[in-house]
Amino acid sequence: MISQQAPRGAVPAHLQDWVDRRLVNTHVRIVRMMVLGTLLNACAMLLVLFGEVATAQLTLFAASTALAGFHRLWIADPTGPHRDRVHRQRRDFRWNAWWMGLNLGVPLALWLPHVPPGAQLLLAVCGIAQLASAAYTMRTLPLSATAWIALQTLGLAVGLAWIGSAPTTIAVLVLIAAAGMLIRMAFISHHLFIARLLADRELATSNWTVQVLLNEYEQTGSDWLYELDREGRLINVTARFADRAGRAIDALEGQPFAALFGADAIRDTLTGALTSRRPLHGAILALANPGGTVQRWWSVSGRPSQAAGGGRVAWRGLISDVTDHRMAERRAQQMAHFDALTGLPNRTLFDRTLGELVEERGPDEAVALLHLDIDHFKAVNDEFGHPAGDAYLRMFANRLTAALEASGLGGARRMVARLGGDEFAIALVGNDACDHAARLAGVLVETMAQPYALDDLDIAGGVSAGLALAPLHADDKQQLFSYADMALTRAKRDGRGTWEMFEPGMDEALHERHALARDLRHAVSRGELRLFLQPLIDVPSEAKTGYEALLRWQHPERGLVPPDQFIPIAEETGLIVPVGEWVIRTAFEEAARWPGGETISINLSPLQLSSPNLMPLIVHALAETGIDPARVEFEITEGVLLNNSEANIALLGKLHDLGVKIALDDFGTGYASLNYLLTFPFDKIKIDRRFVNELETREESRAIVAAVIALANQLGMCTLAEGVEQPEQLAQLRRDGCRMVQGWLFGKAQPSEHYHPRAALPPAAPAARLPRARRTAPLPPRAARRSSGR
Repeated sequence: MISQQAPRGAVPAHLQDWVDRRLVNTHVRIVRMMVLGTLLNACAMLLVLFGEVATAQLTLFAASTALAGFHRLWIADPTGPHRDRVHRQRRDFRWNAWWMGLNLGVPLALWLPHVPPGAQLLLAVCGIAQLASAAYTMRTLPLSATAWIALQTLGLAVGLAWIGSAPTTIAVLVLIAAAGMLIRMAFISHHLFIARLLADRELATSNWTVQVLLNEYEQTGSDWLYELDREGRLINVTARFADRAGRAIDALEGQPFAALFGADAIRDTLTGALTSRRPLHGAILALANPGGTVQRWWSVSGRPSQAAGGGRVAWRGLISDVTDHRMAERRAQQMAHFDALTGLPNRTLFDRTLGELVEERGPDEAVALLHLDIDHFKAVNDEFGHPAGDAYLRMFANRLTAALEASGLGGARRMVARLGGDEFAIALVGNDACDHAARLAGVLVETMAQPYALDDLDIAGGVSAGLALAPLHADDKQQLFSYADMALTRAKRDGRGTWEMFEPGMDEALHERHALARDLRHAVSRGELRLFLQPLIDVPSEAKTGYEALLRWQHPERGLVPPDQFIPIAEETGLIVPVGEWVIRTAFEEAARWPGGETISINLSPLQLSSPNLMPLIVHALAETGIDPARVEFEITEGVLLNNSEANIALLGKLHDLGVKIALDDFGTGYASLNYLLTFPFDKIKIDRRFVNELETREESRAIVAAVIALANQLGMCTLAEGVEQPEQLAQLRRDGCRMVQGWLFGKAQPSEHYHPRAALPPAAPAARLPRARRTAPLPPRAARRSSGR
């Protein structure tokens, strides 16, 4: 007879009995459920077949089923004669499988052809259910499963064959195939179960080996040991332990071990482990000195001891000094939550705290968020260098903190943080947080505007602020911060040095600006930009001597977008650099076609002057179009000289050396207009339109215009008045000696074809070409003037 032992090739000989016992025990654990299922199956058959099959046959079937089931339970009884005889138990299980297979197989063969169709269906279902049960419950005893499945399948197949119909013949074939698969699955499960048993045993052996090594390390490692008696008191104190504890051996002997550490939850854990005699692993405890100040940290491990050194040792353990690691963790936490430059909380800590304040505020409390941005901080870095910028930030943070402390906010809770760069934030919580925040915003705008003394310099100060309130504006921190940022953006657009509170329409305006910025990024590549021209008029002859190039955007959905809507966006996003390059190339190409030799005037923003590609671009455009440099004029605003003035003046000098002209635009609206006339030899001064508009109504404007014209004539500079719309204005400017004007009186800004139809203009012959300059990426955006028609 074939053996039902585990495969000899897969199991070491010394483990064979161990494996066989576990195979049998696995079946024993489920044998009761198996027998119960068999008995329930037999009861169902008896109920349905009563009256269809002879009572004697049914009685014999019931008795045989019950005896076979109880016989299997007897074999599995852990207190029976098989408890220490696994081979006999396995053999008896196999004989019982033959019995149970015949017990159902014979009735299926005899009864199935002769009972009604409903009873036939039940017999077939019961037979299949028993086949599945045998395959599952005896998968660790595959030979027993094979005997049961084969005998029962044979009986069911014979019964089906006797019926004699075509469907039952097919059913016989399907049944035989399924029985073969079940037997095969039983053997596969058997082999997989053995493999898992051996793997689990190997893993357990490895774990035991590792544990032995760990125990050895705890007893002989590089750290130090300690021993305690049953009351948790130190005994057998070593010199190394005493040295690390900073006390004498005699002072430590007999002292409660837990008393060495500062009172906290971890010490309570240590005390609980000692009391309940359970192991302790890696508890980090703060060691206290006699003054009670925590100085060092120890990592304490230990376990109850079974060996009794003199009958006293009840606990042994290992201690490591982790002070350096603990201090490093604290420094890392400090760096993670506080700004290294100013010492203020950083964005991470502020964001978490703001969320807690919003969620945990009382029913009558409000949360006010002030988002602050230093005005013109980039100019400080550019002008004085980054070390000076860092010193400026520290002074700003100190002044901000002092102003907050001195603001008299009553009982309002507050927090100030540096979010990064030149951004700061303040959160206030309290019943009057709204009023406090509004008052504080005004105080900060005034206080932070005072100059900052840095070495021998006085650096101008200034701050813009945006205010949002919870729950008035938002109920969650993200939305609250977004609204405060929108209010800050409005304050900066309104001229800086002020504060704004969020209003519901701001988010719509911001979304509109984002949409315009998104579309503007593709305006050049899609050919949506248009070059408009406005005539520049010689006053004595009233002849057109040139044109100013003005930019328009023909949006495919919005139509013609005014420059005051998209130029500020281009300046803020840095898109003014590629857009300005397009204007320069297009204006040069357009002017090269004019047969009259009129001049072309082009606006340059501060951001364009900061681009390293500007000079190569202009040189290449001059060479490519062949236009005379004397016909080209670049207009700059006073902001160019205010920011990074030395570098910008040097660049303007290089442009001047090319032969192009430089004009100072919007003269009289900046910080030190007269001083700029001494800084650079401008070719032209453009008088701002606000003075021209008031020529007929304000004596002061007439006086200013006359003085500027006289000063320019004395310095040999041409003057051009912007915004001339009435003959009376022209007459006054002519009397004052103004040489050029520009405005609607002589022509509005129109597409270039309006003044110079291209069909009638032959292209100019290009001069010798220069090598094409390598393009470089634009620098971050800076403030610039708007390019709009006058």
